[in-house]
Amino acid sequence: MLQNMVYIKNSVKILFNVYFVLALIGCTGPSRLELEQSWAEKTINNLTLREKIAQMMVLHMNMRFLNEENPKWKEITSLLESDGIGGIHIWFGDVGTSLTLLNEIQRRSKIPIIVDADIEYGVQRRFPAGTDLPPLMAIAATGSTYFAYEAGRISALESRALGIHWNFSPVTDVNNNPNNPIINTRSFGEDPDEVGKFAVEYIRGLQDNGMLATAKHFPGHGDTETDSHTSLATIPSDSARLWSLELKPFQIAINAGVDAIMVAHVHSPDLQPNANLPATLSPFWVTGVLREKMGFDGVIVTDAMAMGGVTRNYSDAYALIHAINAGCDFILQNYNVKKSIDIVEDAIEKGIISEERINDAALKILKMKEKVGLDKQPFISMSNSRKILGKNEFNKIAMDIAAKSITLVKNENAILPLTLEENEELIVIDIYDHPNNHDESLTTKGLKRFGLNIRSLQVDESDSTLYYESILKTIPENAPIILNSFASPSAWKNRIFLPDHQMDFIHALNKKSNNVLLISFGNPYLIQGLPETPGYICAWKGNQVLQKAMVQTLLGKNHFSGRLPITIPDIAERGDGLQLEQEFIQFEPSSLSPGKTIKHIMPYEIDVDVSHVKLLLQEAVSDSAWPGGVLIAGKGGSIFLHESAGHHTYGSKRLTRKSDIFDLASITKVIATTSAVMKLVEKGLLNLDEKVVTYLPEFKGKQATYFQQKSEITIKNLLTHTAGLPKHRNYYLIDGSVSTRIDSVFNTEPEFGLADTTVYSDVGLITLGKVIENVSGLPLNKFADSLIFKPLGMNTTFYNPPSEKLHRIVPTEIAEGYRTGLIHGEVHDENAHSLGGFAGHAGLFSTAEDLAVFSQMMLNNGIYGWKRIFREETIDLFTTRANVVEGSSRCLGWDSPSGKASGGVYLSDNSFGHTGYTGTSLWIDSENDMFVILLTNAVHPNRSWKSPTYFDWRQRIHSAVYEAVGITDQNPNLEWRREW
Repeated sequence: MLQNMVYIKNSVKILFNVYFVLALIGCTGPSRLELEQSWAEKTINNLTLREKIAQMMVLHMNMRFLNEENPKWKEITSLLESDGIGGIHIWFGDVGTSLTLLNEIQRRSKIPIIVDADIEYGVQRRFPAGTDLPPLMAIAATGSTYFAYEAGRISALESRALGIHWNFSPVTDVNNNPNNPIINTRSFGEDPDEVGKFAVEYIRGLQDNGMLATAKHFPGHGDTETDSHTSLATIPSDSARLWSLELKPFQIAINAGVDAIMVAHVHSPDLQPNANLPATLSPFWVTGVLREKMGFDGVIVTDAMAMGGVTRNYSDAYALIHAINAGCDFILQNYNVKKSIDIVEDAIEKGIISEERINDAALKILKMKEKVGLDKQPFISMSNSRKILGKNEFNKIAMDIAAKSITLVKNENAILPLTLEENEELIVIDIYDHPNNHDESLTTKGLKRFGLNIRSLQVDESDSTLYYESILKTIPENAPIILNSFASPSAWKNRIFLPDHQMDFIHALNKKSNNVLLISFGNPYLIQGLPETPGYICAWKGNQVLQKAMVQTLLGKNHFSGRLPITIPDIAERGDGLQLEQEFIQFEPSSLSPGKTIKHIMPYEIDVDVSHVKLLLQEAVSDSAWPGGVLIAGKGGSIFLHESAGHHTYGSKRLTRKSDIFDLASITKVIATTSAVMKLVEKGLLNLDEKVVTYLPEFKGKQATYFQQKSEITIKNLLTHTAGLPKHRNYYLIDGSVSTRIDSVFNTEPEFGLADTTVYSDVGLITLGKVIENVSGLPLNKFADSLIFKPLGMNTTFYNPPSEKLHRIVPTEIAEGYRTGLIHGEVHDENAHSLGGFAGHAGLFSTAEDLAVFSQMMLNNGIYGWKRIFREETIDLFTTRANVVEGSSRCLGWDSPSGKASGGVYLSDNSFGHTGYTGTSLWIDSENDMFVILLTNAVHPNRSWKSPTYFDWRQRIHSAVYEAVGITDQNPNLEWRREW
């Protein structure tokens, strides 16, 4: 009993002590109000004024590696160590660097930083590892809001895996102006209710998966023809119309609980009090309309403050102060965050901005951070990124959206389903509205892989009118044509349609063929300017997923089921779209397996020892056969030898390098002139057995004594040097213009009877060059460049080389007479020089590697990679001995090995090649699947140095290459020039 009493007494003491301690704690602990405060409210109470201002500021970044000395890294660390930063706006980057960089930035930051990006059509636009989604208008074209939700969901999950919390999407503009240069397919369409409906589902997809959503570009950027990246855009001023059209989808999004609204640099001059003030800086729009009339209480974001819509008319300070006073909370894309904080702090001290305005904005940003969980976990997991980015499930949904969005607008002449006659060639042209792009599109490549007989062409904005004309001349009447157009909205471009010369090209195609199918991978209104086009498909954007889906749809794997979310004036109404069910078209493979492309290898990979060849190349230079040279050789598509030796000139310190450019002299005759003839023959524009005067009437000359013979000379006679024309004439000595010299060429009298003998003649090839120009309607250099060199990627093959290439060009002769001094960067041949630098017989410059590409194409029977340059039968025809004169080695343009062959004694009888006077030689051996090219400037210092040393060494080196690959059986029809 006593023990129990003691136990009770002690228990009472303990309870008394506990209550006493709790009472003491209560005196110094948080109040009930403090316990009820959110993280955002607690945080803002501990911030200085400058730190609150900093929460409103957004720094733009590319997620690339930053060295600690990099100015961008210094800027970031300086901000983190001082006032902090509210957000980071990401443009693009790679996953690994992004995760590392963002985690490090979050680790250093006093307050977690919210990360945002424009993820309008999938993360892949910013990070290649993400999913590639079609644009919003494509989603609307499916007719299914389910896909809008899925696009939002995928964007959210992948963005969060990258540490991006806030999507500046969806675009909620009503795109009701076909000439709008910046919105276009970024919008869901032209109907405000449909735009609102799809936007809400997209927003739900984002929010349900942990991402903040932004409706933009308030009060509507759809009905304007100005890109606000460059200048202030004007929208209609009819209040009733704005509320029923532009503002309606924003109201729908607000009612659905969108997190943020982005305000645009647009104005409605006859509606707003301050006519010229951008909405971004306008209290009328931001506070009066958006906050008060529409009831939006979320975060208001400015569009980028570096855009011309603001910067052209307002200073940084003016724009920043007015944007904040208008009611904007988050200031996007400040190029100088510290300066912006200074400006705002100064404006508060001067009473221009109230501190309450800053508190309100900063608290809203902090609440956004709390909403996405940054208060609990600001860091990103790499393992999570690996699980989520680019999932098969996501890619499948993206392909499904793309396939169901493709909209067939016109199908006159039953162009679709695709049908081709046996051996009929389908011409596929990729047309890009930006410069310097001659890459085959994924669509073109995809069609090729399914066995279609395709001729592929690429054109871009920078191509000349002459280039477009040259293509038109090669297209047969009513040929089946697919034209892939790539013209999409892009900042600072200020247009949405193709440039005028490209539109003219399509008009010309339509005149030539009634089988043109135009596919717009971008602007759906493109057909508006091309109404005569019989076939038209809207594919919305040129990204990978839509191009892949297009290939499958064209081949019948998918049906055409998309419907237009917009009206195309005078062409189609909203909701139109031909519903075409198809069966999968299985084309029989033709000549479409890709040809080998050259690849550099180590010689030992194919059991070859080239050490002796290298030694001989050096010995030739030591023996003064030439100052410098480049040798390249390939077998089976592999470059096993590519060497240079010597210097640009004797006594020069400039070494000859593998990439140096040489004057090819008469190799021009085969690479350019003969190739051009081959193209014209294939197109049916030139007949080898037709008389030259049929194409070039002036060729018969002015002297009746030789009218008869010259009127009988054929194209084949010119190619085989059997026309009876003299070897050479000094036309360059004739005073007068180029046309005067050409008249002299045409008036040249034959020296031999027609087809009596073979006399190698520059005169005949100069003439052939003029035939090509007359038939094609283009200068020879333009024709060859557009149809041979550009398609093969021979980017250092040209006439009249540009001056910036001079340091790579190997000089030729030190001239006396017609020209004096070192000939460097201009054609060596006097006649070619006097005819403008290019002619049928000489003038071309190139590198060994470019010629290797050409040679491999010839070995591949006319195809290089997926590029078909010539038909196999054309190659056979032109590289086989023509036998116009019995026993002649001449093929059509090309030569074949005979006697003391320049290409060595091991050439097979199925070889063909040519040489050039400056010291160049090229031989292609189809039987041994190899080529050897030797480029030198043996004509230096003057032409007398070439004989006989050069010729001996040339043959020896060509032969040594064959010996290196184990071909040592001498062709009995060939002989050595000298004993070695």
